[in-house]
Amino acid sequence: MRSKFLPVTASILLAAFTCAAHSEELRPITSDSGTLVWNNLPSLPGTQVAILAGDPQKKGFFIARLKFPANFKIAPHYHDISEHDMVISGTYHLGTGNKFDLNKTIPMTAGTYITIPAKTQHYGWTQDETILQISGVGPWGAIYNDTAAAQSQSNQTRIHS
Repeated sequence: MRSKFLPVTASILLAAFTCAAHSEELRPITSDSGTLVWNNLPSLPGTQVAILAGDPQKKGFFIARLKFPANFKIAPHYHDISEHDMVISGTYHLGTGNKFDLNKTIPMTAGTYITIPAKTQHYGWTQDETILQISGVGPWGAIYNDTAAAQSQSNQTRIHS
């Protein structure tokens, strides 16, 4: 009778050791805004990006944080992929359509989550320094309505009051 339980016991022990080995690999990656590595984002002068997972420029899942200065304006654009955004800090004002209109935006504060479907024209602006976390399945990039909008985005990113 003992011999019948030996293979079962060995299987259970093997499974326990396998799970223990995998749990070491699955340690959470902890970070806060103070420990993230922020890099300048040349396509949005004044903005910084920190990559948490994956690579937005490559095929596959990614998570990135964008840090916008106060009074920053993002020209109307769209993405080929659906984008999942969460406001980490600050206030991000989001509008839809192909014309920028400060008065037609919705203020999103820290903790707000929104999904922007692929090909949806949208734009935004910040009231104060704002960190926006974006995630999706890349490659990711902004497609502006026209060349003038893209050049304007690079040359004039501050909202003038």
